[in-house]
Amino acid sequence: MSVSPLALLHEWTSRTDGAPLREFLLVGTEIDLPALEEGIVPAALGLGAAVTVLGAAAEGEDPAGVQRPDRVYALIDRTCHDLLPELALLVGDEYVAAAFGSGAPGTRDRAWTVLRGGPEGVPWALAELGVWLRGCPGAVTLPAATAQRLAEVADRLEDLLLTAPVETEARVVHNLDAPLVSHLPEGPVAELTLHAPLRGYDARALHALTDRLSPARVVLGVPGSWPAQDRDAAADSLAAAGIEATVRPVAEGFPEHGGLIEWTVHDRHSALTCGANPNALTRTANERTNLELGLILPTTVSPEPENPAPSAEEDSYLPQVAAELEASGWSLEYDAGMHRVYGGFTNPIPVVAQVAELLEKHVDTVHVHAEGPKGWALIVWKRPMMLLASAPRGSAWRLYRVDPPATPSSRLGGGEGVSRVGLLRTSAPLHRVPHRDVLAFLETLGTDHISLLEQVGFLTKPL
Repeated sequence: MSVSPLALLHEWTSRTDGAPLREFLLVGTEIDLPALEEGIVPAALGLGAAVTVLGAAAEGEDPAGVQRPDRVYALIDRTCHDLLPELALLVGDEYVAAAFGSGAPGTRDRAWTVLRGGPEGVPWALAELGVWLRGCPGAVTLPAATAQRLAEVADRLEDLLLTAPVETEARVVHNLDAPLVSHLPEGPVAELTLHAPLRGYDARALHALTDRLSPARVVLGVPGSWPAQDRDAAADSLAAAGIEATVRPVAEGFPEHGGLIEWTVHDRHSALTCGANPNALTRTANERTNLELGLILPTTVSPEPENPAPSAEEDSYLPQVAAELEASGWSLEYDAGMHRVYGGFTNPIPVVAQVAELLEKHVDTVHVHAEGPKGWALIVWKRPMMLLASAPRGSAWRLYRVDPPATPSSRLGGGEGVSRVGLLRTSAPLHRVPHRDVLAFLETLGTDHISLLEQVGFLTKPL
């Protein structure tokens, strides 16, 4: 899923009924400490967590560290490009969430795979994450305070695991004592799917992967929005390494980076989420190579986009609608299925309603986000159902039924308040899980509330 550390913190408040957060750990090579201090760390501290951050110093910079009672930071010496994996770990008294990914933890729209546990059961696979936390100081040079904190986080994780361990198909894997490729099944497999872009790979690493899995065919998954020339260039780069692959666009919401490897055996699909550098698959951790961590899970195969990016002819409505809005001093942009409106309006709710009405004749399901200087509003509109979210005005999810001849504007276009005519459900505040009717509506559209809030930037703001 598309997620961020701040999104996980928001989600914690909605899933755990007020249960405290005890530990928040963030690991990744690229760590932006000022950005963390602005939003993520205050959110974690506000939930009661001790914060631990492990990153790598920028190239040419000296290692740095901060040690305080409520937080420990370490930016260690960067001995290679992708020294550390990406991990966000939240541990409480009854709940745990561990997110595995690749790249920079502060990057928005980074696709991570999340493994969760709670009173109903904690996946036994997390025991291996505890092993990895304890083993880090033996693979990279860490400050003593950081090594101690990792051991304390491992203690808390293992104590929680023993309260309700359950066997699942999930497997946490690492390269402390063997390369990641050794944890993959021995082939043959029916299909191997790699995801573009593949950073920094060489032919040797790719052939080690294909030799292990012996795939009957190789697929290169590329973002559905990529133009044909970019797709061809990605396939050509694999061909130059001796790997012939069929290019397949993947649907929005599936990873668009090299940190996901999928394979199919007897109609069973599995995936490894790890670093985006395939070279690390063949390396065992030591002082001069990557320290890797990954999660293997059964999964559904990455689908092709149901709605390909519109052609120039298909999106010809956009200039027409933009011209209508320009007369009001508003601008319109289109980005990955979301229509975005900007302007100097003080109340975005009538604006988003008006734009949704204009777009209905052109788009089957309308997603409109309007943002002004004092707030934002979002409408998801598929007649007769309309979902409204807004902040700070009316900070809640509101699900309406709008039957003809009513329209979004007739429901929301007048006055300063939020209309109650046709209102089916109200669910507040935004950072908590909305009413099941709201969830059911979004599920019919193939999305969820977390994805929508990320798209409008709500989950990057402080709690």
